[in-house]
Formats: sequence, structure tokens, C-alpha cells
Amino acid sequence: MAFIAISYKVRTGHEEEIADIFSERNFKRVDSAQYRDDQGRAAGRNVSTGLFIRGEFMTRVVQFEGDLRQIGPHMGAQEGVKEAERRLSPYLQVPRDTQTVEGFREYFQNALMQCVFQESRAERSAQLAAWTYRVTPGHDDALGEVFEKAQGALFDGPAGPLLASAAFVKDDYLVWAVQYDGELDPVVRQLTGSGVAAQTEEGLLPYLADRREATGPEGFGAATMRRLQMLSADVS
Repeated sequence: MAFIAISYKVRTGHEEEIADIFSERNFKRVDSAQYRDDQGRAAGRNVSTGLFIRGEFMTRVVQFEGDLRQIGPHMGAQEGVKEAERRLSPYLQVPRDTQTVEGFREYFQNALMQCVFQESRAERSAQLAAWTYRVTPGHDDALGEVFEKAQGALFDGPAGPLLASAAFVKDDYLVWAVQYDGELDPVVRQLTGSGVAAQTEEGLLPYLADRREATGPEGFGAATMRRLQMLSADVS
């Protein structure tokens, strides 16, 4: 299993309208988490997905297994996804065609963030949380090294609620996503108490567009992105 992240730039001031689009009341889940290739053969499945927003930036983190190339066409063929994308369109900074499978495939490729780090101790669905930072573009490799240095041995010690950690970059945004069991507060305590959060943010400082985005241990938990949606293939 692996994680990917997809980026959106949205107009600020419309967070509640966007949240309503993806609410349990309005969002129609996909017909199947399984996806197939052009010949109709099984190609993998989406395991879990979380949608997060903060300011103008929104990201969807997806845990999947199988052929990454087939996720875009699979999602683009889902009526519920098309309807959500149609309703989201007025709130996007840059319009895009997501009403056809071909258009959604192109959007998916353009919106895909670069994964610079990924570690896990379990391969199953669980809760997701995310933080985002504005960074100066062009430092993808260096950002990956920051996470490797701070988190490369994250799962070598005693097991805690944290199951996985991943970092993604696109243009001037970095997303740090974590997967965990239970509630978020124990994860925050694990990351701050172990020094991992502080070491990660200290390493990020030279690359941040605004150094004030490094919250420190006291503000780390409150700085999580708002989660608008959490879906799992294991939950009907």
C-alpha cells in the first residue's frame, strides 16, 4: 500500500460551502473502491481517503494499492465524484474539466503532489490527519531529506497510535499527512513528546515561505488542517 496527495487551490471565505459539498449528507460515495485497467482487469483499490482544507489550500490524501495510473480514470467515471466536482467548480481559483474521464485524468495528473517521504508500520485503513506549510519552490529533495532525518526511525521504537507518515510537495505547498488509530490527541502527544514534530519543523525552517508557520510543540495540534471528509473501503 502507498499514499498519494492531490492538491486544490480554492477561493478563501467559502470553507463552509465546500464542507457542505463533501458532507455525508450530500456526497455520494463511489460505487466500488476497486478499479480496473483498460482491459477490465483488476488493477487495485482505494483503501482510504481524507479531504483537508486550510485557507486557500485543499488536499485529498489517498491510501491505495495497485496501479496508480488507474485511479484517475476510475474516480472520473463515478457520478458522485462528478457531481461534487461540478458543485466545487465555482470555488476553485482555476477552473478545470472534470466532467469527462479524459478531463479528470488530465486534472488528476496535474494536481498530483510529489511524494518526498513515506514510512509506515502497518498496511491497513485507519484515520488520517494533515498539516500544511507554505514553502519556497524548488527544494523537493531537501524537504525529503528533512523528513528522512527527522522521521526515518519513527517506527523503530515502541508502537504507538501512529501508523504511517508521508510528505508531499507541489509548487509552494508542503503537506505532512499521518495515519493513526483512535483519536488525534494521542498522536499529537506522540509526535511532540518524542521530539519528532519539533525536529521536523526545525528542519523545515530554511524552506518555509513564512517561518511563523512553524508552530512549535504548543501549537502543533491546533495547526492541523480541517478534515472535511474521511472515507474507508472497509466501512460501508
